[in-house]
Amino acid sequence: MGLDSAFVARCFKMTIESSPKETHPQSEKNSNFFLGFLFLSPLQRQALSAVYAYCRMIDDLVDDAGKTEKEARQGLDFWREEVERIFSGQGTLPLSREIEKTLNHFPLPKEAFFEMIRGCEMDLNKTHYQTFSDLEPYLKGVAVSVGQMSVEIFGHKHTPPEKMREFVDSFGYAFQMTNILRDVGDDLSLGRIYIPESEMEKAGYSREKLLKREHNAAFRLLMQGLWQKTKGFYRQGRNALDFRDRATLMPAEIMAHVYEGILDEIRQRDFHVFFSKTKISPFKKLRLAFKAWLYCHGF
Repeated sequence: MGLDSAFVARCFKMTIESSPKETHPQSEKNSNFFLGFLFLSPLQRQALSAVYAYCRMIDDLVDDAGKTEKEARQGLDFWREEVERIFSGQGTLPLSREIEKTLNHFPLPKEAFFEMIRGCEMDLNKTHYQTFSDLEPYLKGVAVSVGQMSVEIFGHKHTPPEKMREFVDSFGYAFQMTNILRDVGDDLSLGRIYIPESEMEKAGYSREKLLKREHNAAFRLLMQGLWQKTKGFYRQGRNALDFRDRATLMPAEIMAHVYEGILDEIRQRDFHVFFSKTKISPFKKLRLAFKAWLYCHGF
């Protein structure tokens, strides 16, 4: 999925052990999420920490190499039932009770919690995708669901509901496609291919070549096309949002600037993603966060 597991673990630890004024994730200054947290209130930080801890935990149920497929499915089934208990005020675990506290302050959609489970479960059912349309349910499950919860914590007043859905969908697609392009090599090691085969065929590439990690002209053409598609999602998301909501949704824009910076760095590195994961420096993240602040304030 691409969520920073160390960051989420620390955030959740602070959420359940600290007072609201102490939930600021100071120790995770290199995280892609840290800069967005700077612009949240203590209550919002606490809520978002609980949401991200939930998302990371569901993802880990599927990705944990120490668990069998049967154990992973049992864990997901437990959380389907636990989500129902949470929304009835009867959660059984510490994380569940933190989410219940969040629900007292923010209207988080229950369906988004189920969507996260459904999306992660797809990794137990599929190892590759034929078309981008086939991939979309996965993007909605593991990424858009996070956005649906997050925007209710950030707040918004002026964007119409249908445009807000477009904003959340587009940014969710953009973030997860950035993760997919960045993590091609890592995902191959896990036996997973998220780049649709139809996109490979259009570029004159193939799944067989991908499995061999062939970096050639056809692969560059494939990645260039996916880079352009992902850039389009970032543009579409920004265009959907009413400008008066930019300030309250600034944490999302900061993350978008950072992730788009990673996307552009992938291209600048000539799409060498088979044997290393593209990162950007803390200084560049700060610069991108400042650009996001300027954008959100109309500069």
